[in-house]
Amino acid sequence: MENKKVWFFGNRISLLITLAIVFVAAIGIRLYDLTDMPLDFNANRQLFSALKARGMYYAMLPASAADVPQWQREMAISQWKSMATIEPPVTETLVALSYRVFGLHLWISRIYTSFFWVLGGIFLFLLAKEISSLDGAVVALLFYLFLPFGIIASRSFQPDPLMVFLMIAGLWAMYRWRSSGTWKWALTAGLLNGAAIFVKNVAVFPLLGAAVGLVLERGLRESIKDRQTWILAILSALPVGLYTLYGVLISGSLASQFNLRFFPDLWKDGGFYIRWKGQLDGITGFGPIVLALIGALLAGKRKSAFLLGLWAGYLVFGMTFAYHISTHDYYSLPVIPIVALSFSPLVALLADRLEQVQPAWLVRTSLAVFTILVCGVYLWYARVDLARSDYREDPQFWWKLGEKLGHTNPAIGLTQDYGARLAYWGWQDISSWYYSGDLNIRDLAGINVNLSDRFADQIKGKKFFVVTQMSKLDSQPEIKATLYNHYPIYDQGNGYLIFDLTHPK
Repeated sequence: MENKKVWFFGNRISLLITLAIVFVAAIGIRLYDLTDMPLDFNANRQLFSALKARGMYYAMLPASAADVPQWQREMAISQWKSMATIEPPVTETLVALSYRVFGLHLWISRIYTSFFWVLGGIFLFLLAKEISSLDGAVVALLFYLFLPFGIIASRSFQPDPLMVFLMIAGLWAMYRWRSSGTWKWALTAGLLNGAAIFVKNVAVFPLLGAAVGLVLERGLRESIKDRQTWILAILSALPVGLYTLYGVLISGSLASQFNLRFFPDLWKDGGFYIRWKGQLDGITGFGPIVLALIGALLAGKRKSAFLLGLWAGYLVFGMTFAYHISTHDYYSLPVIPIVALSFSPLVALLADRLEQVQPAWLVRTSLAVFTILVCGVYLWYARVDLARSDYREDPQFWWKLGEKLGHTNPAIGLTQDYGARLAYWGWQDISSWYYSGDLNIRDLAGINVNLSDRFADQIKGKKFFVVTQMSKLDSQPEIKATLYNHYPIYDQGNGYLIFDLTHPK
C-alpha cells in the first residue's frame, strides 16, 4: 500500500510546495472576514467563551486603568464568575492574555482556533501516511482542511478546535507507540491524550476507542502486563481526573456539570437516529462516512483495529450524549478527522490500481485536476457562507438596548442566544427565561416545570422582562398572557419589547 508515486508531485520538493500551498490556503480561508462578529456558528457557545475571556481580561487590568469605567470592570468580572463551569478555560485564558497585548478584539479568538485546527492537519497527515500512503495522506488532509463545515466550525470561539488538534496528535503518538513499543512514544501519547481530554473531556471517547483497538489487536494479556500501557493510561486520565475531583469535591464548580446530559430513553426513539444522521449529513455527508467505514475495514489488521476503535468511540460518545449529538452539530466535530483517516486506506488502494492504468501521467494529471476543482468548490462554498451575512452592525443595537435598561438593572427575558448578545454588547445583567427546547429537555429528564411558579420565582429581584424574540414568546402563551395582563410595557421599538416588573398592574 506504500506506493511512491502520487498525483500531485513527483519528488520531495514538489511535495513540500504542495503542502505549503495547502496550509496557506487553509489558514487564508479561515481568516477571511476575520473581524465580523462571531454569530455565524453556534453564537451562544461562542459568546459564552467571549464573556469568560472578557471577564478574565478585566480582572487582569490594574485598578489604576483610567480608561475603564468601574461599573464595566465589575460587570465583566461578575458575568465571567457567574457563568457555568464546564471545561477548563484554556482557549479563553490565551485570548484574555492576548487582549492585554493587542487590545480587546474579539476576532483574536478566530486566529487561535483556526491555527489550532490547521496545526492538527500536520499530525493528521503524518498519521494518515502511516496507516495508508502519501496518496491517502494528501486526500485525508485536503478533506480535513477544506470541508466547508470544518472551515466554519474551526473558526469558532470554543474549546473544540484545540481539543481536535490535541486529539489527532494523541492518536498519532499512540499509533507510533504501538509500532515502536518505546517509552518515548508511550509518554508522548499519554501527555497528548491527557492534554486533549483536559481541554474537553469528551475527547476521551475516540481516544479510548482507538487505544482499546490497539490493545485488543496486540493481545489483552500482553498489553495488561506491559508497564507502558499503564503509564500511558494514567497520563491520559490524570489531568482531567484531578480537575474533576477539585471541581466536584472541593470548589463545587462542577457540581451541576452532569445535569441534563444523559438521556438513554432516546435510544428507543427512531427519531433520534434520524436526527443524528441529519447532523452527519450536514457535516461530512453520508457518502464519505460509508467510504470511510469501507476504508477502515480494508486497512489491514492493526490499522483496522485502530480505525474501527475510533468509530466505536464516536458511537459510544453519541449514545452517551444522545440529546446533544442529535441537536448540536459541533458535538460531532471529531468525526471529521475520523472520516478523513478512515478513507485514506481506500484512497491508497485505489491509487495502487490506477498505477496500472496507462498512460499513467494522464491518469495522475486528471485526478489532480479533479481534486483541485473539488477543493476549489469547497473553498468557494465556505467563502460564500462567510460573506453571506455581516454582523458588524449588531453590537450597536444591543448597546442601545442595554442603555435603555440601565446596564446594571437586573433583567430577565427571551433574547437571542440566552441573553448572551445583550450581556456582551449591551453590558447588561440579564438572565434567560426558558426556551421551548429547555422545557422539552426537562420533559425528557422527567422534570415537571410549573411555569407559573417558576416565573414568579425567576422574576424576583428583576426590574425588566426583555423580549427580542417575539416568536419564542408566542410559543409560550401562558407566559405571554401573564406579562401582558399583569405588567406594563416600559418601552418598545423596532425589535424589542420591555415589560416593567417593578410596577405590576
